[in-house]
Amino acid sequence: MLNIIIAIFQIIWILLFVGFWVVFYFTEYKKGKMSEVLYKHEISFPFPELVWIVPNLIVAAIGILIEQSFGFFFSALAGSGMVFIGIIDIAFDIQNKLFNREKYGFDALVSIGIIVLTLIFGPIFIIYGAFGLGII
Repeated sequence: MLNIIIAIFQIIWILLFVGFWVVFYFTEYKKGKMSEVLYKHEISFPFPELVWIVPNLIVAAIGILIEQSFGFFFSALAGSGMVFIGIIDIAFDIQNKLFNREKYGFDALVSIGIIVLTLIFGPIFIIYGAFGLGII
């Protein structure tokens, strides 16, 4: 049962990553209201997320659902990518004072929410993968 729950969360994350970039390129990207620094920061994320994390999540979810050890391995890989992305994002946002709700309003809350969720689920996927492989 836990395998199904973890796989569902991995599928949700796949949809969130892909959905975010679809929305970004069809809305934010075209509006051009972001500062150049923030824009350059944001466009550095699609490649690692869509080429590394998402494929690892896909393989992880499939492997976990069919109860194969490779699913746990790829779960840990995807989780580590999520942690790295979350840490990079939080470091950038702190350095550039993007958590300021008075200045950035709802965008600051969304950014905090994304970072927190990424830094929660990344370790969950790592730990679940390690347990599944018998490492922990």
